Amino acid sequence: MVVNTVSHSLPIVVVSCPPATGHTTPLLAQATHLANRGFEVHFIAGRQSEAAILATGAAAFYPVEDPWTPEKHEQMFAIPEGPERFIFGLKNNFVDCTPGAFSALKNVLELVREKYPTRDVVILQETAAMSVGPFFLGAPLPRGYNELPKVVTFSTVPLPIASIDHAPFGPGFPPDSSAEGRARNRAMYEAGKPLWDAVAAYVNEVYAGLGTTKQFEGVLMDAMIANASVYLQACSPSLEYPRSDLPANVRFIGAHPRKEIAADTVLPEWWDEVLVAKREGNKKVVFVSQGTFQLDYDMLLKPTIEALADRDDCLVIAALGVKGATLNGVTLPPNAKVVDFLLYDAVLPYADAFVSNAGYGGFLHGVMHGVPMVLGGSGQDKAEVSARGEWAGIAVNLKTDRPSVEAIRDSVNTVLTDSKYKTRCVEIQRENEELDSRAQVERAILEFARP
Repeated sequence: MVVNTVSHSLPIVVVSCPPATGHTTPLLAQATHLANRGFEVHFIAGRQSEAAILATGAAAFYPVEDPWTPEKHEQMFAIPEGPERFIFGLKNNFVDCTPGAFSALKNVLELVREKYPTRDVVILQETAAMSVGPFFLGAPLPRGYNELPKVVTFSTVPLPIASIDHAPFGPGFPPDSSAEGRARNRAMYEAGKPLWDAVAAYVNEVYAGLGTTKQFEGVLMDAMIANASVYLQACSPSLEYPRSDLPANVRFIGAHPRKEIAADTVLPEWWDEVLVAKREGNKKVVFVSQGTFQLDYDMLLKPTIEALADRDDCLVIAALGVKGATLNGVTLPPNAKVVDFLLYDAVLPYADAFVSNAGYGGFLHGVMHGVPMVLGGSGQDKAEVSARGEWAGIAVNLKTDRPSVEAIRDSVNTVLTDSKYKTRCVEIQRENEELDSRAQVERAILEFARP
């Protein structure tokens, strides 16, 4: 555990994250920075993140329970790809977190106020934390507060807000602000209204036992943004669609910084081959990952190994995403290496291309290392991530999570041989670095803290 000197002139920061690791990890760098700057940080997240959170120098960790189960996972992926699957995940993976997240936040705020009756408090909430919503609908405030502390929301997903200039979030349609495009967009939002009305009804069922006095109406993802004093989108403007109706509380702060790899990090026994490939430039390093949520290696990882099996000029590194995992049913070609788990920040400095399932965290790692990408994802937010990578000019969008071997082969070859991808990646990498997300988060907390 890191011990930092706390400044009592600074506001106390209560970080609220959902139990999903992918929604917590990006906040670790922010917590480390804040603790190093003298802020007292209290961190709510899933139990599996406790050690990593305490290592940031946070003053305390508080668990929030995870309602997501293997059974729900199977149920969701039994639903055909489309809006119904997306809504199932939103309800069961996030809305169902609300009672636990709300209770945890309320308890922590009360503990902080009891210990520090006069100190200001700011809530730093991850987008899907689901902890503050009931307060905005009349749920009783924590003891010791006349009003809810200001909420600074940190986004770990593509900007999900509705806009007349693009289609509803989910299917990954490109933006279109023409008259015809706006007409299409309106029609799509109208067609989706029954689904969102059903989500609102579900939200009200969950909120009913939390003391709310008003009914939730509208689109849940829009409310996540509207409830924030400031909504910090963790990317540069070049990675998001232009919106004529962008809310004033949205700020682009750049992607989370690259992480320095500890000197004692254990790397695979074949790592010298990676170093030689980079040093001598005789082979292109292609990194492929299926992510950590849907670990079906037949979707992207195995086809990538097969697609590049005959490329003597490529070294393929495949990460399985889970410690102890093994890859069965495939004979590795000489140019491929498989590892159970590998930090993105360890391998991406050496990569010439990144084949990814389009998880937003992995996507932003690729951005911060300036690596051209091939994105094969759908479901959750992955189609939206893929579409943004294509739109920004830093990736080829495979437009499916089960691409053919031929499609992967052609797409990897494209990003390796067409210099426009690397050039654009370096431009956007620099743009994100210059924004300095850690400094921007600190600035927002101080701005919205009460004097």
